[in-house]
Amino acid sequence: MLGNMDMEEMLKLLAPVIVLQFALMIFCLVKLKNDRVKHLPKWAWALIIIIFNFVGPIVYLLLGRERD
Repeated sequence: MLGNMDMEEMLKLLAPVIVLQFALMIFCLVKLKNDRVKHLPKWAWALIIIIFNFVGPIVYLLLGRERD
C-alpha cells in the first residue's frame, strides 16, 4: 500500500499527525512553564517533551505535573 505512494501523497497522509504532535508539544511546553512539576526539574521535562514525540508529552501530563 505505501510502496506505491510518492512523497507528496505521504506528506498529505502524515500532515494531521505532524500537526497534532506539534500542537501537543506546544501545549505541554506552555503547561510546563506555568505548572509546578515533580520527579524531575523543568529543564529535564522540557527535553523529554521535545525529544520523545507523543510519548514525552503524554508522560509529562500523566506523571510530571504536581496537582493541587
